[in-house]
Amino acid sequence: MIRCKLIMKMLDQNLKLDVESHIEGCEPTFYRHLVRSLIYLTITPPDLSYPVGILSQFMQTPVYIHLYCAKRVLRYVSGTMDYDILYKSVTPI
Repeated sequence: MIRCKLIMKMLDQNLKLDVESHIEGCEPTFYRHLVRSLIYLTITPPDLSYPVGILSQFMQTPVYIHLYCAKRVLRYVSGTMDYDILYKSVTPI
């Protein structure tokens, strides 16, 4: 994921994820490890909380669309790593 294509939008708001039994599943241990790492990242940027919460619902039986969305969140994190928030004081101290 070092040389991945960076994105500025995490997930589509209208995306509906569910457990689909007719689609092949992905490696559950890899998915769980990835989502646990993303849960750890939600401490700092608050915009990650919602998509990571959605992805964590599918840790029992993940399918490839869930893995794709988790990788998309990782690409978003890579693309926005150098964003900062600057708070300026209104009155002089």
